[in-house]
Amino acid sequence: AFPTSLFSYLSSGINAEYGATTCETGVTKCSGPILSITGWSATDQACGECASGTEATCKDCDTADCNTKEATTFECYDYTWVVTEDVGAWTKATAASTCYSISDNNQCNSPAEGVAEADWTSSNGGCGACADSEDTNCVSTSGAPVAVLSTLISLIAAFYALM
Repeated sequence: AFPTSLFSYLSSGINAEYGATTCETGVTKCSGPILSITGWSATDQACGECASGTEATCKDCDTADCNTKEATTFECYDYTWVVTEDVGAWTKATAASTCYSISDNNQCNSPAEGVAEADWTSSNGGCGACADSEDTNCVSTSGAPVAVLSTLISLIAAFYALM
């Protein structure tokens, strides 16, 4: 049984401020963007079902507040091939990429030591595990959620102060 009215989050563009609204009586579904490791798809949140043909970027739901845009984030670093004085090497970005947790296995990818430019391709800004777990040119590492990491650092500092 559906509620008599759904409470939906509406947006006007992927990065816009959004607010809650009550859908019209009789509306039984809300729609919104799909979360991937690199962020939200460019679909507005709305009352009503996704338009036909938008399955790759839009998902339907049928409970109050079901199309909120909430997600745990973690950080990874992208790598680019940089040539200096005729010598090329993979160089870690100075700023971290924001990655979105889509499972309990938050991973980052990077080139293995000594890999040539032609043997590895950066994907998703370093977010996510290597596409092929057997690929020796790629290394998967754990990415810590940003909120959890800052909490952990605070706990370690507090524990150290007690010693």
